[in-house]
Amino acid sequence: MRNSRALLIQPLIHSDLEYNVDIYTAFQTFVRVAETESFSVTAREMNIGQPAVSKQISALEDHLGARLFQRTTRKLTLTDEGRALVPLARLALEAAEEALDSMRRREGRVVGTLRMTTAASFGRMHIVPRLPLFFRQFPEVRVDLVLQDTHADLIDQNIDLAIRFGASREENVISRRIGTAPFITVASRRYLERMGRPATPNELSGHDCLLYSGLAEPRLWTFERGEVAETVEVDGRLSVDNSDALRDAALRDLGIARVPAWLFADIWELEGMETLLDDWSSSSIPIHAVFPSRRFLPAKVRAMIDFLEHEIRLDPSMTGHSMPL
Repeated sequence: MRNSRALLIQPLIHSDLEYNVDIYTAFQTFVRVAETESFSVTAREMNIGQPAVSKQISALEDHLGARLFQRTTRKLTLTDEGRALVPLARLALEAAEEALDSMRRREGRVVGTLRMTTAASFGRMHIVPRLPLFFRQFPEVRVDLVLQDTHADLIDQNIDLAIRFGASREENVISRRIGTAPFITVASRRYLERMGRPATPNELSGHDCLLYSGLAEPRLWTFERGEVAETVEVDGRLSVDNSDALRDAALRDLGIARVPAWLFADIWELEGMETLLDDWSSSSIPIHAVFPSRRFLPAKVRAMIDFLEHEIRLDPSMTGHSMPL
């Protein structure tokens, strides 16, 4: 391969295809094709046609004098040369981004598209309502928000930032704690009038409890009071894997739910809902900002993390402090 410094500044010209592309764009395309193992997926992400992706890769291969992918009708795989180029191309892209980011910070600018992900209900209730303030503070930043209750692969899905609950076990990512998600126990007044109000955690075993299947042990609910801890095995007729559905089920009198406080941050506005076992504290889980491990943190990512950390600090449903009821 030619000198990598020269590659960064020398444009690619493929005269036979009458197709010109700079090395930065070529490296971007190459890295995403390597990560997705698909020309079509990369084309959709970059909002260009699949032939354009194929031409960029072909031009890069001609420029380097090496084949980067083995292509068959069923599979696209990296060659040895391609595997060797991936980390070098990533470093080159990061170096270019770092240089641009540094110059923008000198000008007091934070720019670019931030692709971030979080749980659907958290995004709807706590990210989207705060975006107007964020956009006023950072008018040159765009946000591409991916809402899903399953964990997105940050590399495969080209995610800059994820807001997650609990510890992250992924490789090649960095986690920064930005808040706490305490749990509360809630039920509708009509359900309690029909089935009775539990006075202790043990009495939950006689109730219809709404189960969140996304937890490792959805039927085990733990409560603490002073030095006393009680773990109760609960049961119920409804189990869901979506927080919005869990909230809706509680609002519709289907049972008792143990949920993160942020899911009912508006509970004092809901006349038909009540909290239970208020003299017992429930467990909590940390809220983390998770981002890919890089040599530098882009300004747009840093801006969103700092913004959300400040906002969460002001929200009692995500600090572990008592909520106003």
